[in-house]
Amino acid sequence: MTRRLGIAILLGSAAFAAAPGYAQTLREDASEVIVVTGQHPRDQASSGTKTDTPLAETPQSITVITADDIAGLGLQNLNQALRFVAGVTPEQRGSSAEVYDQFKLRGFDAPQFLDGLKLQGGVGYLSPQIDVSRLDRIEVVKGPASVLYGQSGPGGLVALSSKMPLDRNLYGAISGSYGNYDLYRVDADIGGRAGEGVLWRINGSANGASTQQRFGERERQTVSAAVTVGSGSSSSFTLLGAYSHDPKNGTYSVFPASGTFLENPNGKLSTKWDGGEPDNFFSREQAALTYIFNHDFGSGWSLRSSGRYQYVSSKLGIVYPGGSLDSNDPAQRLYDRYSYASDEQLNAWTFDNQLHGTVITGPVKHDILFGTDRQVSHAKQFVAFGSATDIDAFNPVYGTMPVPRTPLTVPDSTPQRNQVNLRQQGVYAQDQMSVGGLRVVLSGRQDWARIDAYGQTSKSEKFTWRAGALYTTSIGLAPYVSYSTSFEPQTSRLGTPDALGEVAKPSSGKQIEAGVKYTVPGTPILLTAAWFKIDQTNLVTSNPLTNLVTQAGKVRSRGVEVEATAPLPYGFNAKLAFSRQRLKTIEDTNPANIGKGILGVGRGGISANLEWAPNDGALQGFAIGGAVRHVDKVYAGTYPYGATPGAPTNTPSYTLADALIRYDIGALSSRLKGLTVSANVTNLFDKKYISTCYLDYGWCWYGNRRTAQATIGYRF
Repeated sequence: MTRRLGIAILLGSAAFAAAPGYAQTLREDASEVIVVTGQHPRDQASSGTKTDTPLAETPQSITVITADDIAGLGLQNLNQALRFVAGVTPEQRGSSAEVYDQFKLRGFDAPQFLDGLKLQGGVGYLSPQIDVSRLDRIEVVKGPASVLYGQSGPGGLVALSSKMPLDRNLYGAISGSYGNYDLYRVDADIGGRAGEGVLWRINGSANGASTQQRFGERERQTVSAAVTVGSGSSSSFTLLGAYSHDPKNGTYSVFPASGTFLENPNGKLSTKWDGGEPDNFFSREQAALTYIFNHDFGSGWSLRSSGRYQYVSSKLGIVYPGGSLDSNDPAQRLYDRYSYASDEQLNAWTFDNQLHGTVITGPVKHDILFGTDRQVSHAKQFVAFGSATDIDAFNPVYGTMPVPRTPLTVPDSTPQRNQVNLRQQGVYAQDQMSVGGLRVVLSGRQDWARIDAYGQTSKSEKFTWRAGALYTTSIGLAPYVSYSTSFEPQTSRLGTPDALGEVAKPSSGKQIEAGVKYTVPGTPILLTAAWFKIDQTNLVTSNPLTNLVTQAGKVRSRGVEVEATAPLPYGFNAKLAFSRQRLKTIEDTNPANIGKGILGVGRGGISANLEWAPNDGALQGFAIGGAVRHVDKVYAGTYPYGATPGAPTNTPSYTLADALIRYDIGALSSRLKGLTVSANVTNLFDKKYISTCYLDYGWCWYGNRRTAQATIGYRF
């Protein structure tokens, strides 16, 4: 690994790189690097209100991440992109679960929406993942958003936007990346006009890497194609198809708490250690077809209709360490292991129809939105959990058992077939009123949901709403306050595996948020600060010792967040994100849980990015920068195994540094126009740290060690 790291840094110092994963950056002026796909300004978002609204006039916290940000920081997945968002506890399973984008937003799991439509998930281990090469931008909506999107958690949601055809004659880009851990990326993007009002675009990526753990390897090939008919007219229709093949999905495993977070007399386990088997596998296939129809009626009224069919399948077979030491081993070297295999499929349909218009009543302007949406999903799972041989963590011997290839080959198990069908229908309305400097948002929604799971049918309905007000002043200050609610059907089944009960009831949440936004007059500098309080009820909890699943209680999340985006003089650009939060159980059937936190939720942290790209002079075209990321302690639960009373309940905080360098070679000669090189290093000082622990299970995860990558790209 050291040799490969040295090669990558050498390539980077020779400037043999471009913006990783994209390489389609171009410079419109001397102060800003933008990606070919940019269609919306950074200071505007559509996800919070489903209308294009300036961030400074939206009474809600929203963070925007552009493809330019992803490229400039060399980010490889959504988890990494969310490292720089206030209120997010990122990378829940560290370097050991790149197959998923696992994070907490304001203390809660947050769903993902792609092009305004929810990305549906499966029954157990099946979950879609969108490659960042397909994304034009990411908008993180904080706080309950059910009023516009239906089923959504109280912490908020992540809205992803695909790269769409642009109204240009011909454009394109190609890039290639290399890094340590055998990281590679080859990305391509091309599009243009095919006739009057007809636009097209195709982009794809082949990427992969070895993982930090010994046997892990990920590999992906993905391609997307889109065509728009009627561009520039009152009616347009876009059809977008996407396919991803992930024959290898890295490592989905754990580290035992003893020997990582907790002391073990034999020492610490290496970050390379793998408690599974070389033949562990996890493959996934994804396909989707999306349509978007827009029609402008004139007089300020328009219609948008969109829908998507989504297919996802996955297969996995894994031997993994259970977390606990073998009780018959006084030397504390042997760890219990288990095995499982799963075969899952998902077919889902999602639709959203919106009518948007403007009405003037006296001095008040009303931006009115009416909508209806529907979600249907059919998820199947064939799964089995079983036993496995022990492993000596400090002198591992592999090959003591075969990895199960199907649920039928899992030892000491009874395979199960599960199917969950979900249907949800919603109607919603919203009025954005503006008069003078006052902005008021009122939204309401009615949902009807039905879940058919485990031979049972569960029906529910819920009215959710939101009210917010913001006042803009002549000096750029805009204080605001909002109240919103959430509703989220759940598919968990209560009881124990031997005595299963009814399907859990939907959870509900409510939030009050107050804050202020400040735009420095005459500049794009935006600073935001917010305080929030969220209550969630009907929380589902599982006891890892008894496998009892219950639903009761109430959790509360309180916190403050500060974010700033500041293009500065002399070519500097700065970003800051700070958050401080506390999430705890305030009601529960088990009194021992009251006052405790929720596994995997951190107290907050701070990140700061600074980049220098001279606007003129001999160094024009050159950029250098870096970032510092501090993550505060994360709640880890309590350790129930062995003689370790009073074990710590929080993982230690950690601070990491990143660095980047980039050069637009086109600044040297017009014949080299479009050629860009760069290098990125994350965790620059190679800090070894624990990202999260679930001590109730005896599980922990190491964070990502130093990674370096270099890329060369060309765009036209």
